[in-house]
Amino acid sequence: MLAAIPYFELGVYNLAVPGFGNLPIDPWATLVCIGFVLGLEVARYRAIQLGLQVKDIVDGAVVIVLSGFFVAHVFTVVFYFPERMLDADGVFSLYAAFDAIILKIWQGFASTGGFVGAILGAMVFYNWVRPVGAWRHADIICYGFPFGWFFGRLGCGVVHDHIGKETTFPLAMDFDRGFGPWAAGDPYVSGLRHELGLYEMAYMVPVCLLFWWLGRQDRKPGFFLGLFAVTYAPIRFVLDFLRNADLGHQDARYLGLTPAQYGMVAMLIAGAVLLWRLRSVEFELVPLGTRSQPAEPEGGG
Repeated sequence: MLAAIPYFELGVYNLAVPGFGNLPIDPWATLVCIGFVLGLEVARYRAIQLGLQVKDIVDGAVVIVLSGFFVAHVFTVVFYFPERMLDADGVFSLYAAFDAIILKIWQGFASTGGFVGAILGAMVFYNWVRPVGAWRHADIICYGFPFGWFFGRLGCGVVHDHIGKETTFPLAMDFDRGFGPWAAGDPYVSGLRHELGLYEMAYMVPVCLLFWWLGRQDRKPGFFLGLFAVTYAPIRFVLDFLRNADLGHQDARYLGLTPAQYGMVAMLIAGAVLLWRLRSVEFELVPLGTRSQPAEPEGGG
């Protein structure tokens, strides 16, 4: 069966800058940055529509993203590559752990850890650094998140960070045959395989449309946080069963499940509980386009 997606891969592009030399442009990092800007703009526009201070959304989003990336890397080292924290004799070493977690922070990011880091960043920023209504502001940032996640997962897809099992699924990627300069396929991976980054990217399209549809009116603070959890977690849980178990870079598994799958179970439960609790929370919704908004209700959902 021919793959609907012929093999392709975007490599690092070296942009010649006069007087400087080559400026490497990484496709994954570029698409992640595009996603951050787009998601932030969507959240910023919603904040304006609800009469919130834009600076509170922008500053909070920066802290949330930085916290998310840091904890995402910590999760990668601790749960996916714990051997990086061992010395040459295979014994845990504080120096090796510091080197792996801090000095080599660019080496791997686990999305599940990123979600945990984002929550921690939002709690710290909106409860202590700038206490302006944690649930309200975090929910608005989450409203823009799927729009940014689309480009983030596109970045994973074009560099093939998440190659899955061999399959006959017609929307998989054919790593033996490509087009243009990739006509010979990937020299390191063979077969028709699931490309999980592109799968998640495609799934974000209906999620974005759902958020946009439901976002045409104000919602109780926490609504979009819960909604993203219950729409994303089940799909991600299932997709992780499609990850490869035969290539050199495999995801760690504990009792047959990846760390992300355990995280998705917790995420789904937390999202469902949040949405359930919001049903009994009193909150005066405001029309979009207002210049002011009522105070956040006690507890916030």
